[in-house]
Amino acid sequence: MTDTQETWNVEASATLKVKASRSGPARPRRRGQAALIALAVGALASLGGVLYSLYRLTGMSDGLDQTGLIILANSLFSPIIVTAFAGAVGGVAVGGSIAARLRGPSRALIAAGFCAVGLLTGAVAYVLFSVDAAVAAALGAILFASAVLGGLFSLPRARVPVIAGLVSTMVMLAFMYGRGLLETSSVSLFSDPLDEYGALGTAAPFVAGLVCGLVAFGLLRGATGKSKLPGYLFAGAMPGAIWLVSTIIAQAGVEIVLGVGDAEVSSLDSAYLSLAFQSQYNGSMTAMFAGALCSVLAYGLLIPKDARSSQSAVGGQDLEEVEFRS
Repeated sequence: MTDTQETWNVEASATLKVKASRSGPARPRRRGQAALIALAVGALASLGGVLYSLYRLTGMSDGLDQTGLIILANSLFSPIIVTAFAGAVGGVAVGGSIAARLRGPSRALIAAGFCAVGLLTGAVAYVLFSVDAAVAAALGAILFASAVLGGLFSLPRARVPVIAGLVSTMVMLAFMYGRGLLETSSVSLFSDPLDEYGALGTAAPFVAGLVCGLVAFGLLRGATGKSKLPGYLFAGAMPGAIWLVSTIIAQAGVEIVLGVGDAEVSSLDSAYLSLAFQSQYNGSMTAMFAGALCSVLAYGLLIPKDARSSQSAVGGQDLEEVEFRS
């Protein structure tokens, strides 16, 4: 073989390697874009639907009376958890797309993303309830805080576990909505106090957590940039964690709304709210535990030991960041 042929073979081999390296991540990148689009559409549809439903349920042309304030307080959890989810999606969408193009500080852009979602949601809520300015301002501030606190879940640098956790959260929201359709109570999702000490109130969050954990595991397992054990734990626990944070915000928000509106809360309404929040706390912690446990157990039982060792050797975070960039 001549020197010219050897040189040509080396150049051809290098060209093939470059093409393979360029074409390899294309499918994962498209999957990442599809996941971001699905999350954005789901968050926007959920946010619009829950705000419209809240307005239809409590909106009054001459302001909120005592009954309207109590209904608003009982219905506050649904817009809060959806806004928290939308804030996290906004942070991931901005951090995963705009930051990659501008090459700017990723976390600053992520924060700008979920703050923008919070401002937009708060402004829409204020406009819908502007007939009662004090209550509208309180509701807008509560939803802004929900988007900001929910957006904190989008700050980790590893993109794949965050996106997998958000997809699992969207599954949990769909599960909540389906359960709400099946039940006669419609004051809030997963908060019927009659179910708290029953089998449904205990089993439903656990089943939802298991489903979310399996979804998170499936998404992370199918990703090219393999995640380590903490990534599976984070993604599986995220739906329950968002639920728990939303419950804390809702409990504080109820007190704020009732205080701003000078509502006289009867002992029956107070007992109902107390029992509802107790059910929310129990359900959120159950879902968080079940999701994390299911995802971690699936990681340990379904992934071969050699594959886990190779993932640790490669280092999942860098691959995860590349995989889901637009």
